[in-house]
Amino acid sequence: MSFHFKVFMRILLILGLSLTAVWLFVQQYTYTAFISILVVIGCLLELYNYQRKYYSIIDRLVLAMIYNDFSLKSNKKQANETFHNLQTLYQKLQNEQEQNEVKELVYLNILNNLETGIIIFERDKETWNIFLINDYFAKLFDIPKVKSWNNLARLLPNLTQYLEQLEFKESKNSLDMRIEGEEKQTFILQTSITMSQNQEFYIVLLDSIQKVLDKKEKDTWENLMKVISHEIMNSLTPIHSLAHNTLEVLEEEESLTADDMDDLKLSIQTIANRTNHLRQFIDNYRKLTMLPSPQKAWVNSAEILSNSLAILKPICQQYNITLHTTIETQVSLYWDAKQMEQVFINVLTNAIYAVKNLEEKKITVHLFERNNRLWIDIIDNGKGIPEEIKPKIFIPFYTTREDGAGIGLPLSKNIVEMHNGYLTFNRKEELTYFSINFPIV
Repeated sequence: MSFHFKVFMRILLILGLSLTAVWLFVQQYTYTAFISILVVIGCLLELYNYQRKYYSIIDRLVLAMIYNDFSLKSNKKQANETFHNLQTLYQKLQNEQEQNEVKELVYLNILNNLETGIIIFERDKETWNIFLINDYFAKLFDIPKVKSWNNLARLLPNLTQYLEQLEFKESKNSLDMRIEGEEKQTFILQTSITMSQNQEFYIVLLDSIQKVLDKKEKDTWENLMKVISHEIMNSLTPIHSLAHNTLEVLEEEESLTADDMDDLKLSIQTIANRTNHLRQFIDNYRKLTMLPSPQKAWVNSAEILSNSLAILKPICQQYNITLHTTIETQVSLYWDAKQMEQVFINVLTNAIYAVKNLEEKKITVHLFERNNRLWIDIIDNGKGIPEEIKPKIFIPFYTTREDGAGIGLPLSKNIVEMHNGYLTFNRKEELTYFSINFPIV
């Protein structure tokens, strides 16, 4: 029987007893009428308790769902239809809550294991509270996982001041920070905004450029050893085979025929060619590994770039390449002028190679200042670097050009890093960007 039917029957019983009590009182059965009134009062109390118990169970389930309290573990089948529906709803929400907790644990574990510093802010009216700091961020800056903006500002003033200057807008840039009195480190900082259930979140990602470079350096050395092994074996294998065959001919033949002499000459010539190739390969390797220390002096960065452009201008004219130059600063830096000219020539030569066979050939060079750093962007409208080649372009001796030695970009990267700068590349809006940047001291 349903709750409403039981309540209806109780009300009918109370009405019947009340009418009986009135009739008894009219018939002057006072004592019996008094007992009937007591029974009516008892029935009313029982009805009240019955309804209170019924609705208290409903209130408990509803409040538990409102406050996400899913600690109740009752699987007992309910005879009452309302209780049964509420229990079904509660169990459904309970399962969803458990699944969400599992997902949250997985996501949190992923965030904490990423080798990228992540801090997420949550807007609270006009202020920002810290929603999450992942383990890597806390370890990177050696700070506790604070919850308030003021505490973070006390621990990392460079970061909070920069975010305030950004006005909490989306950006991707570099940031120099000093940590616990150490030398300044450069970080790649990327910020984004997201909305969820009318709540605004501000996500900040931080990567130490040095750590990124260390990982890339390790990968580069592994790939370099593969290239070196490949080049050496390609030369040694035919040399060994030809030398062995030549020795056999000399030992077996008492008198050599003209054909034997031709074979010997061909073998010796091939050995000479392969040894020349191997010597050239080793010379290029020495250029990379024995790069002389920069002879630095204060030089005008715009002049160094202009000198490099002047050297390559005839080649651009030969291939009808449109060269557009924008120089926004004349800042002086502590450079080795010859080495930096070589860097610009190498990168520009790659850009020329990328566009020389196109119908519309454009190269743009942009020199400018941003965030206390000097930037030189060399941009071409070539087809870009294929995805499978991108991880290898800074590996020594790796080249896709028939006339290339594969040392231009690796050598340039080494020189730039010896000048405390960075050489990177990117592809956007159908253009290839090679960016060189240096701190302005």
